[in-house]
Amino acid sequence: MAAVGDHGTGEGLRLAELLAALSLATDLAHQVPAESALKDALLSVAFARHLGLTESALSDVYYLALLYHLGCTAAAEEQGRVSGGDDGSVRRGFSEPDFTDNAQIFRLALSELGNSLPAPDRARAVVSFMTAGKGFMLAAHNAICEAAARLAERLGVGPNVSHALNEVFARWDGKMFPLPPAEGVSLIARITHIVHVAQIHAIVGGPAAAASVVRKRKGSEFDPTLADAFLGMCTELFGGLGAGSIWEQALEAEPRPHRLVPQAHLDEVTLTFADFTDIKSPFTLGHSRRVSQLAEAAGACLGLPSKDLQLLRQSAHVHDLGNVSVPQRVWMKEGPLNRPEQETVRLHAYHTERILSASRSLQPIGAVAGLHHERLDGSGYHRGAGAASLPQSARVLATAEVYEALQEERSWRPALAADEAADRLAQLASSGALDRIAVRAVLEAGGQRPDPLRMTWPAGLTDREVEVLRLLAAGHSNRAIALALKVSDATVHTHTINIYGKTGVHSRGGVALYAIEHDLGPPTKNQPNG
Repeated sequence: MAAVGDHGTGEGLRLAELLAALSLATDLAHQVPAESALKDALLSVAFARHLGLTESALSDVYYLALLYHLGCTAAAEEQGRVSGGDDGSVRRGFSEPDFTDNAQIFRLALSELGNSLPAPDRARAVVSFMTAGKGFMLAAHNAICEAAARLAERLGVGPNVSHALNEVFARWDGKMFPLPPAEGVSLIARITHIVHVAQIHAIVGGPAAAASVVRKRKGSEFDPTLADAFLGMCTELFGGLGAGSIWEQALEAEPRPHRLVPQAHLDEVTLTFADFTDIKSPFTLGHSRRVSQLAEAAGACLGLPSKDLQLLRQSAHVHDLGNVSVPQRVWMKEGPLNRPEQETVRLHAYHTERILSASRSLQPIGAVAGLHHERLDGSGYHRGAGAASLPQSARVLATAEVYEALQEERSWRPALAADEAADRLAQLASSGALDRIAVRAVLEAGGQRPDPLRMTWPAGLTDREVEVLRLLAAGHSNRAIALALKVSDATVHTHTINIYGKTGVHSRGGVALYAIEHDLGPPTKNQPNG
């Protein structure tokens, strides 16, 4: 990514706002309260300012705190394997324990792992996790740190933050992780680590619990000098978290000068969001990139203007961001999903929209991305929205997502060949779930020649009957329709009788409602003059 401007004015997007939105996704992946990472950023900057760090270092502390768990999806598959698919519980329960305390790790395994699993599966998850041992912990944390550093570099936070993301789990005594001990770990990493662990414990027990864990781990996990400084201002530090919006407080706390991302590099930011999401499961690697390429190509086939193509491309990048909330056992399951699992999947579109809507810069993207599982007939999720609520960009995105997903392997089915996926798409268009125009564009963009016989109109209507229906819905007379279509009045009359018989409606109003409900759309050519 091109360098991010270190200035407070001028054209661009605030880096802090983009990272703050991403931090809501890492909170979701860890099953901790929303805005936990934002609180980390507030506390870390206040603590670092108390320690006398320079403004430049304060900025590094701030961005590091927001991105502390950026790499969490990189180890989700491994965490799922050793926990019966309950990777979220691993991230939540083992967020910041003392990893050298085997008794504590065992207690956490008993209390945190597999709470939603049947008793036998839960017991197996505990045994699997404990026998995985230190090697698993080390490998998982290495993967998390490496992914975080690489993703952060693409976001434009600078080398200090990217480097420190490799050290955020480091201990002062050098145990557990093969990193230089003591002052060999960067100061900004030591600061954000102590604040993060304290804040995790404060979620349950308040400032007293935060002080207790820092006091207990002073000189072992934590730099003793930093621990003493933290303990000296712990109550004041947590008291600084106001009662208002944490989001607004966190953005206000960003050290100046605010870093800006050029508008032209929003593509790279949303693409980073895509990769952060898709590395969670082997079944989704590169999924969002491919959906974006297909959706943009389909939009170009439809002649969408460049601004709309950009919105479509970026929305496709981030459409599955809410998937970080879905447990690995869902992706790993070979049989049908039970009702709670289905609801978890259905919620991911809601989470995508909720996360992105927090940022003014990302709201338009989130509004389209959140619709990617909606269907024209109202059978989709998370809103169950119908045709009238779905703009063309959302229709193209939904269609591209289905076509691409069908060609990807899943635990419950093999990947479909392109022509099989095309047939499925045509069936969904014929049933009224997907937009016919979007389907044709996606198939064209995907190298499939759309077969007109593949797609049929509802109620067995013919192409000409649909043309007549559209004009009837628009309130035109039989005579005007005949002139527009260059047919006789008697032919229009026959088509009208057929339309009424097939659709079960008997008035212009009924025809208009039928057209809306089945997304048959307004007349686009041969429009009568009167």
